[in-house]
Amino acid sequence: MRAALVVVLALLLTGCTQQVPGRGTAAGPPAAVAAPVTDADGAAAAAATAVEGFWRAEFPRSFGREWTDIATLLPVEDGDPAPPCVADRAEVEGQAYYCPLADAVVWDAARLLPDLFAEHGPVGVVVVLAHEIGHAVQSRLGVDEAAARDPAAYPTILLEAMADCYTGVAVRHLVDDPAPGLSVGPAERDAALRTLVGFRDPLGVAAGDEGAHGNAFDRVSAFRAGYDDGAARCAGMTVPERGFTQVRFGSAADRARAGDLPLRDLLVAVGRDAREWATGLSGVAGWTAPPLTTGACPDAAGQGPARLCPAADPLAASAVDVDLAALTPLHGELGDFAGATLVSSRYGLAALRAGGAAVDGPGAGHTAVCLAGAYAGRLLVEPVGFRLSPGDLDEAVQVLLTDDWAARDAAGRADPAEHGYERVARYEDGLRGGPAAC
Repeated sequence: MRAALVVVLALLLTGCTQQVPGRGTAAGPPAAVAAPVTDADGAAAAAATAVEGFWRAEFPRSFGREWTDIATLLPVEDGDPAPPCVADRAEVEGQAYYCPLADAVVWDAARLLPDLFAEHGPVGVVVVLAHEIGHAVQSRLGVDEAAARDPAAYPTILLEAMADCYTGVAVRHLVDDPAPGLSVGPAERDAALRTLVGFRDPLGVAAGDEGAHGNAFDRVSAFRAGYDDGAARCAGMTVPERGFTQVRFGSAADRARAGDLPLRDLLVAVGRDAREWATGLSGVAGWTAPPLTTGACPDAAGQGPARLCPAADPLAASAVDVDLAALTPLHGELGDFAGATLVSSRYGLAALRAGGAAVDGPGAGHTAVCLAGAYAGRLLVEPVGFRLSPGDLDEAVQVLLTDDWAARDAAGRADPAEHGYERVARYEDGLRGGPAAC
């Protein structure tokens, strides 16, 4: 946040260097693994079987064509010879890729998948494999040829969004129809999103840059499109439809601080800007949103590092308040827009209360998250003195996955039925649709 305010193979392989991977054995899918899986190899075998088995049924159902099994699903270990489509085994270290020329999904089984399994569990392996198999889905739909004919219509970021979308389709199937060895529920679905967050582009890469894969927000958005809407939605993706959000740094100063304002400067800037936004959002003549304070209402504990202070009169000069002791470590760990997301959710509640709407109950928390997204969307399209920096939307996604603070009502309660996936979805709805979507 800143104040003042070769061919196809090369494309896919370089694209996937910071990204998602795969697992299996040569020439055909591996056998099913007994539940539950206990290591990366077992997760990979189960995932490869389940994901490709899913596409055998889903591909003709969604696209009217028979699925052709992937020729090679190949784990690569230390000391193995060079796999298909690369000159040296070292090129696969920490990576995975789909090579359309050989119809091969290849991945580093020595480090990549064990690391993902250790951090995210089996679903981290599922995401990696499903993404690379998603590229195989593209290939079978003729996207490789279309991209060769019209590269401008199929930049890398769109091809990767499609693969992320197909990943969402496959994960939804595993939620609805669990596979042997794999348990995918709400917690694992959140872990799938965190896996994608880990493969986001470096800060400052713009959507139009060659080899761009997407920031965390764009990647999670693409996953959600497939998870919610199915395979046809993925196949129909275009650059305008996606509305990619990642941007370059706007100044050398912003780059030097990695897009993050010092906490005190952030609070001054967002306190002024979000207060003005909430005042207009309320639609109440003569009402001005409360100032942002620090430590003014400790009795509002329960809402998290940012809270809407209680007030008997909704039009009284109340406050949106922050707990510096709680916000400081969050700021340091995730970045400045994590805190800005929480503050803007409280300003959303303040506007609701001024307009006579309830600020207690699950519905209020749902709306608060959505309005925080609407506030971020405003900064995307009409920034004046305060605007988004590279990484800000990624920070919002991370704080929404980390905790339910932004979704808590004025009494500090959140909907117990919701998880990170739903919070991110509500946030995206607000960002893309504005307050009317909330």
